[in-house]
Amino acid sequence: MRFASPALEPIADLLAAMLESNTLPHALLLEGASEALRKEAAAALARALLCGKESGIRNQGSGDYGVSLFGEEVFAAPQDASLPCENCSHCKKSAQGIHPDLFLLEGGGGSRSFHIDAVRGMRQSAYTLPNEAEYKIYVLIAAHTMTVEAQNALLKLLEEPPDYVRIILTAPNQRQLLPTVISRATALSLGELFSENADAEREALVTAAARHLAAALLAKKTPYALLEATAPFEGDKELLRETLPALKKELHGAVVKNPGLAARALKLIDGLASLEYALERNANLNLTITQLAYLGVR
Repeated sequence: MRFASPALEPIADLLAAMLESNTLPHALLLEGASEALRKEAAAALARALLCGKESGIRNQGSGDYGVSLFGEEVFAAPQDASLPCENCSHCKKSAQGIHPDLFLLEGGGGSRSFHIDAVRGMRQSAYTLPNEAEYKIYVLIAAHTMTVEAQNALLKLLEEPPDYVRIILTAPNQRQLLPTVISRATALSLGELFSENADAEREALVTAAARHLAAALLAKKTPYALLEATAPFEGDKELLRETLPALKKELHGAVVKNPGLAARALKLIDGLASLEYALERNANLNLTITQLAYLGVR
């Protein structure tokens, strides 16, 4: 089994093994490479899964024909067949963007621009059977721009998805998603991360991390929630070093909007100054992250 798109080449062997053994996870996260390549790979994989020949290969491996989920007879191509085949009705419809079982969701491009309403609509439609294909496929482009609320809403579908649902997410790095989301998806790397606009992407990452953490610290979340909010910094001391000043800025902004938070925000800012000093003295990263989370329960 081969994939027609060069974008899938770094993960082609693994995907082929999953498909041929019928062990494809219900949720895949494509990370690394460039934004354009991630998007191309996600679209190519979705079309390959919808292809009628893919169903035949999985359901009957050897022989000429297989049977789809709904009892429809589909042609089983040879094991070296290229997916998508571009000839079946599924391929023709997906190429035109009119396949009723393929859904493309994408945020507005900015940090936290992927809103919860899009995920709610996805959840609502996911529990109805596919219209034509064996799978119902949702492609979530730039999943790292989902709001925290949107990620939590997606989590409910990831925990107990229907058998016929497949979800493909893209993000520069899996650490930009909530740990609870990452734990329920299989991450596949398309190669070393490359950004056509690395500075802007890094700034968006820092801003998103600072906002999420500021909200958790000010709200006196549970210790678990606070540790979850600090998870993006694990193994990335530089990200933590860049985020702390942005976090103080977020706290100041919160006070302007709600003066009642002034006492707590100032206490947090004072604690952050100590952490910045510790980082400059090359403090242990895991210990610093724990101390950061602890600020929220004091």
